[in-house]
Amino acid sequence: MFKNHCIVFDSANFWNDETNCSRFAHWFYNPKTELYDILLKDDKLFDIYFIYAETYKKGYALFNELVGAEPMLPRKGYGYYQTQHLSGEGSQSLLLRTAELLRERDIPCDTLIIDFEWGDGADGGKEQPWGSRLDWSSEYCKPYSIEKMLQILKEQHFDVMTIRHSIPAYNGRFDEEWVCKEFDADLWWSKMQEQLDIGVIGTWQDTRQTDITNARIYSGLEKRTNKRVSMLSNYDLYRDSSWTKDCVFTPRKQKIGGRRTPFYWTGDAKTETWEDLCCQLNGIVNEHGALKGISYITNDGFRPGGITLGVRSDQFLALSSVARSHSCKPWEAPKNANELSERMAIDKEKASVKTSHTAEELLGLTAISEFQEDIIRKFLKLRYSLLPYIYSTARECYDTGLPITRPLMVAFEEDTNCNCNQYPYEYMLGNDILVCHVYDNSGKMQVYLPSGCNWVNFFDGTTFAGGKLYSVDTSDLSQLPLFIRCGAIIPMRKDKNWIDGDDDELILKIFGSESGECVLYEDDGFSLEYRNGKYAFTKISFDAKAELVTINAVRGDYANMKPQRKISVIYNKKTKTVLQNKFETIEISLK
Repeated sequence: MFKNHCIVFDSANFWNDETNCSRFAHWFYNPKTELYDILLKDDKLFDIYFIYAETYKKGYALFNELVGAEPMLPRKGYGYYQTQHLSGEGSQSLLLRTAELLRERDIPCDTLIIDFEWGDGADGGKEQPWGSRLDWSSEYCKPYSIEKMLQILKEQHFDVMTIRHSIPAYNGRFDEEWVCKEFDADLWWSKMQEQLDIGVIGTWQDTRQTDITNARIYSGLEKRTNKRVSMLSNYDLYRDSSWTKDCVFTPRKQKIGGRRTPFYWTGDAKTETWEDLCCQLNGIVNEHGALKGISYITNDGFRPGGITLGVRSDQFLALSSVARSHSCKPWEAPKNANELSERMAIDKEKASVKTSHTAEELLGLTAISEFQEDIIRKFLKLRYSLLPYIYSTARECYDTGLPITRPLMVAFEEDTNCNCNQYPYEYMLGNDILVCHVYDNSGKMQVYLPSGCNWVNFFDGTTFAGGKLYSVDTSDLSQLPLFIRCGAIIPMRKDKNWIDGDDDELILKIFGSESGECVLYEDDGFSLEYRNGKYAFTKISFDAKAELVTINAVRGDYANMKPQRKISVIYNKKTKTVLQNKFETIEISLK
């Protein structure tokens, strides 16, 4: 939608992409019903409307005002989502064992998503037509009740989502395909409510061409829970699918302001080549995500073939706006990657597919890649340590429309070396972190560091001048070209493999030797009150010459906000720890 500071409003958008939607047909929001139920059909909207802004920042602000902000996820939603996909062989025991293994193997994770094995498309150990059922599979009702299973997982700090290949039927569905099953709306919602009542936090709507239907489902979930919900929707974008022969280079179903559900995944993208990974990189953080005003899109995470490509794909997943894996378990070696595709293949004969596996095989415990697991662990832990920074960036996205992952052409449009999208595989994660993903296997990569500031290597602290192109060694898979704006203050947290509960300590890490500032955002993490003024901002600044950090008094409040916190400031390999009363401004000398 964004090109040359113009934002164009039509279903096929300014890029003249393919679309499955009728080009001039749109659903509009009805304030009386609070639904998208006003339909303007074909050939009624002939004009293409656009707005222009002097800068991209102003353009995103206008876009945010016109179509509404992207809803914030629950705080736990900025952690890691792991999908369990064991087809008809899935069971409660295997899900509980997965949770135990994630904790035992020290891999951060907050949400387990159960694919159709929970009952949507399986029962009694056998696969059923997807979306044909609304009740739990018998394999998930033992040895514990569903309520007890969810309680056990909650005690281990896991939330649970379930997939659906079904929707509640309603009159006037239009331009929507790939729905496996429509149910009477009252029946569908009553079954959904049963899950919400016992602790399921949301749904993965794998129903593809259902943009407005999904918007209705999301609105319904919010009304029924009166809190933020996790809802995953589809945003087809891939060179190759894992279970069909489709290639979808551009999302084809989006209508005006397609930010009506919390987050998306790119479809079942197979990542077998570097070109596949580049397609995901460019699509999500650049051409079809951020530049179309949609932040919350996750790489699908199907385990690619080969260690190198697998590691680079996982690093991308960990440093995106939302991190979700549809793949094998994080410890499973790439050589078994094709099994998941075979289980999902709806256009292949399944007679040739192995029909029975041991529990160890199903959980990936017979082919563990310890090297890859170590790197996955490292970068997921990095993501979790950056939670205060990512969460503050998410609030900025909500308030201003600026995407969480920002193309260089947006973040540095005055820099003529990057203002024409010359570096589509580099992006800013928020205002201060420059992510330069490795996109080939050459062992070297050209990295451009934008002008206007110096940059600090996140891992070794080396400072580089901005406005220059550098050749970077990428042969070490455990490293990623990751740079911090010099003078940036990055709010972080201590090592912890889940997000709920109070953090014991706020860490403020200062990069480089220049002055800078940041704004920390906080709220209760789950309610809708972040839309109604119940939140807090804290401005933090660093005077490099005086080596003085100023932490201003908190502005605002929210439910259960603690009046004090422990803060550790890290600068030049020195750490200073203080206790702050949140309602008072404090100064910390680092000399």
